[in-house]
Amino acid sequence: AEDGSVFIDGEYLIRGVAGRILWSLVQRYEQTGQTEFTNKELRLDRSLELPGFRDNLDTRLVMLKRRLDERQSPVRMERTGRGRFRLQVTSSMRLESHD
Repeated sequence: AEDGSVFIDGEYLIRGVAGRILWSLVQRYEQTGQTEFTNKELRLDRSLELPGFRDNLDTRLVMLKRRLDERQSPVRMERTGRGRFRLQVTSSMRLESHD
């Protein structure tokens, strides 16, 4: 939790800001069923600890999407427009946090 590491089925997936982004997205999905997101709402989420200047959010999202695709994750992301994307979850999840 302290470095934003995310594991799927016990296997390391990603860490850092991209890991915190993914964790935030899947938590929102689990809690509310939300699947549509915007870059703006991520930038406003203080828990992600984005750098204040030049956060490279778009680059981080591209990297996260690529990693999810490469690992054939049951969680995927797709761009739906400028500054918009959709979370796709293809199987049930159980979220665990190890603080």
